[in-house]
Amino acid sequence: MMNFMRQKTQKKAGFSLIEVIVSMSIFLIAILVIIGALISLTDASRKARAIRVVTDNLSAALDSMSRNTRMGGYYHCGCGNPTTPGDTTFPDTPRDCAMTDALGGGGDACFAFEGQFGDPNDPNDQIVYRLFDNRIQRSVNSGTTFKNLTAPEIHIDTLRFYVHGTQLSQDQPMVTMVLRGVASTSARTATDFNIQTTISSRTPNFDLNP
Repeated sequence: MMNFMRQKTQKKAGFSLIEVIVSMSIFLIAILVIIGALISLTDASRKARAIRVVTDNLSAALDSMSRNTRMGGYYHCGCGNPTTPGDTTFPDTPRDCAMTDALGGGGDACFAFEGQFGDPNDPNDQIVYRLFDNRIQRSVNSGTTFKNLTAPEIHIDTLRFYVHGTQLSQDQPMVTMVLRGVASTSARTATDFNIQTTISSRTPNFDLNP
């Protein structure tokens, strides 16, 4: 009788040990899943913050370009020879840059215009935007000196300006900007972007001395 009770107790003890092992295994698996989820959420949060910082810089640059362009006049597409072959009137003479095909060919990577408070008789005060070293740059002295508008984390592959209606007494002048590039603070946060915006000048394009 005592041997029977001892065997039964040993069997119960052995079964309880298995239960403990199974329970611990399930617990460890659950902990690993939770930790993995927390790591994923942390990475996603870091990527979101990095992308927000970069896109805020890009948004600020585009807002500045759009606002200044809208209030300006005497649009000129191109940066003069040799940057823009055939452009001999840079920067203060109106010049169109149309699309040459349905895929957006044509245009130019440089755009100049007279600012809101500029002097149309001064050829050295034009605002100029261009793409240089994968960054958007701005000049306020007709291209003599440039300053970067976009951060190093914004790698711009394409910047094209398409300009229409610059001649006096024609259509209202307008410019279409197309940007393509990658915004990132690291390889893990790299995000492609494609942006297009069209701006028309608020300044009347009439010849007041016909």
